[in-house]
Parts: sequence; structure tokens; C-alpha cells
Amino acid sequence: MPRKQTGQLIWREGLGWYGRFYATVEGERVRVARALGTDNKAVARRKLARLIESGNPAPADATAPELVDSYARAWLESRKERGIAAEEYERKYYERIWKPALGHLPLGSVTAAMVRQVLDDLAAGKIRRKPREEGGEAKRYSRQTIAHIRATAYRLFQAAWREELIPENRVARVEVPEVEQVQKPRVVLTDDEIAKLLAHPDVDGEIKMLVLLSRTIGGMRAGDLNALEWTAFGPGFATCTFVRRKTRKKKPAPVTLAVPEEVRPFLEAWHAVKGSPTAGPVFPVRRGTRAGEAKKRSNMSYADRLRRELLRAGVDRHEVHNETPTTLPADFHSTRRAYSQALARAGANEQTAMGLTGHSDSKVHQRYLESVTAKALPSAAVPVLPTSWALRVPRRDRKDRLTTERDTRFELATPSLGSSCSTN
Repeated sequence: MPRKQTGQLIWREGLGWYGRFYATVEGERVRVARALGTDNKAVARRKLARLIESGNPAPADATAPELVDSYARAWLESRKERGIAAEEYERKYYERIWKPALGHLPLGSVTAAMVRQVLDDLAAGKIRRKPREEGGEAKRYSRQTIAHIRATAYRLFQAAWREELIPENRVARVEVPEVEQVQKPRVVLTDDEIAKLLAHPDVDGEIKMLVLLSRTIGGMRAGDLNALEWTAFGPGFATCTFVRRKTRKKKPAPVTLAVPEEVRPFLEAWHAVKGSPTAGPVFPVRRGTRAGEAKKRSNMSYADRLRRELLRAGVDRHEVHNETPTTLPADFHSTRRAYSQALARAGANEQTAMGLTGHSDSKVHQRYLESVTAKALPSAAVPVLPTSWALRVPRRDRKDRLTTERDTRFELATPSLGSSCSTN
């Protein structure tokens, strides 16, 4: 296999960067040098790569302004090489949203109005998600997702501004538009439902262990569990030390959490099932050519598998599997919510709870607790009510009503049984 041509960059004082490479001229392979029209080495490297790839020695492409797409591809690759966890989602948002709208434009020609129009189209539902299934419904993007899409563009153009390729990051002028939507919480699995899942003999063992560890050790996310290694556990599986993958800190520190005694036998059994390894992923790829290797970040969602196994275990509560007017169906993150809410029920203060869940923002942490208990009217604010009372039904409706039992405290009013608190 021939070695890939890389070319050579040459700096010429007062003229900027030149590229020296091999190209085909009039049927002959010759070495040429072309001005790249920039004094930025990173830009020059990308332009030289495009010239070599096309095999065209003409300088037109090299001296053209840097396009959004060429810069974005290089930016995403550099983030991937550095192991930035958000790169996967940034790439998805760029390919689906920003590339069709701005990818063909020079970096410096992108205006705030262009960015605002894309975000407004997202908020209005003119740009929608890809259907999960062929022929399925294309749903609108939520405000939170639109905020992530904007953040991708902001970071992209901020990097270009730092490299002095553009005079200003114009995305900074644009805010996330208001989106009229009902914020529906996800259904949280109850401890009884989790117990039914763990006890059922036909439920997939991997799902059992994923749910158990997330529910009892730090509310670990799917990404944390996919990256978990056997070396993370201390002797006797008494502790677990890991780095949370979703963190905004530049240098996240490992966190060590105690493994509850009730959970350790499950870990020991899972360890034995996997052949008692001393290292390697706790939840490796199970099939295919990559069997035994660590899962990639793109393979993080367990929502469909979880709901399927819940049905197998007999957990068929309607809200768990279906969207309702007030809730969304359960997903794997429901175990993290269950963990956070269990801490609140146990009386853990906010500082302790945030240390265990890994939340750095108290507002985010509070969102997990909103449905932990029903909001109740204080007993001192409840009016003094009689022990029994009558519900008066208009005469024309009485033939359609059934008289209730007296011990329900609801009964039809009669001429001989009046009530000062009856209603018309």
C-alpha cells in the first residue's frame, strides 16, 4: 500500500505559508510549491491537505477563505483525539444542523442573523429530529437540546476566534429562543419494580447489573458504567473508584464510593460469570469482532432494552412504557433519578447528596427531587370539616345518580336530611 502523501509546509517571510507537494501536471508527476494564502499554520496545514487530496496544483482552492465545514471537521477531530466526551454529540449536531445551514460558507461570513434563523427554525419545529423508525413521527427538539446545539456552534466559532481566523464569535450574540413546551418528567422506577427486575430468572444479567450499580453506587450514568473497569473495585468489592464521564471540570478527579454490602454478592457473581478477570471492562461488548472489548461511547443507550426486560419481569405499569399527558416513559437514567430521590427520602442533606450523585449545580440536583414527594397542603391550612355531609343533587339529575353508602360520607340530600354544607 503506497504511503499517504503529506507534503511539506514552508514559511516565507512576508509571504506566509507555502505548500510543497507532488501533483500530476500534463500527465507527469512533478513536485510543486503553491502559496497557501495564510500565515496561520493550522489553516495552512488543512489547505495543503485539501490540495494533496484533490491532486490539483492550482492555487485557487488554497487561497480561498477557510470554509466552516473544513474547519469544523478538523476541530471535531482534534477534540476526538483529546478524548473530549462531548465530541460525539457535537459531531451529531454539526452534521445534522450546522453543516447543511452554514458548512458551505466562509468562516468570516457567518453572521449572528444566520445563527439566529437556524435556532428559530428549531424552536418553531421547522427542523425536527430524525424519526427513530422508518415512517415514524419526526419529533420537535426540546429547548434543552436546542441549547446544546447552540453550544456546539459557540464552541466551534470560539475556537476559530482564538486562532484569529475570525474577528469575533458572532454566536455569542445569539441566545436560545423561547420554546413553548410542557416539561414532562421521566417516570422513576420504584424499588419494588427494581426488585422484580433483579429477581426474575429470565431477565438479561447485564441489564440487572447495570440497573443495580446505577441505583446503589453514585447513580452512575450509562457512560460511567460502559467505561467501568474491574480495577475500579477494591478488595472484596467494598469500594468503587471511577471518573464521572459527564463533567464540566477540565481535570475531573476520581471519586471513591462505598459499595453497599447487599450489592457485593451480586458483583461477585457477575465477576465469576465473566471468568474472574483481573482487568478489563465490567460490561464489555458481547458479540461480534469486538467481543470482550470496551464499549464505545456511541453505545450508551439502554432505554429500549430496559423497558423490554421490565416487561419480561412483569413490570407493566402503563407510565413506565408509555408517554402520558404528564410523564415520559422510563429510560436508563430513571435509575439515577431513583438514586437521587432515595437520598432525599433518607434525609441526606444537599451537600452530602450532591457529593454522592456528582452534581455540581444545586439547581440541576433539585430537578431530580421535584417528584420525590407529592406537594401537600399543611395540616394547619386545612379547613375544619364535619365528620359527615350531604351532596345535594339537582332534582332533574337524581334519577341518573346512585345513592352512596353512608360510611363514604357522601349521600344524596333528602327533605328529612338537610346539611348546612350541602352544595347546589
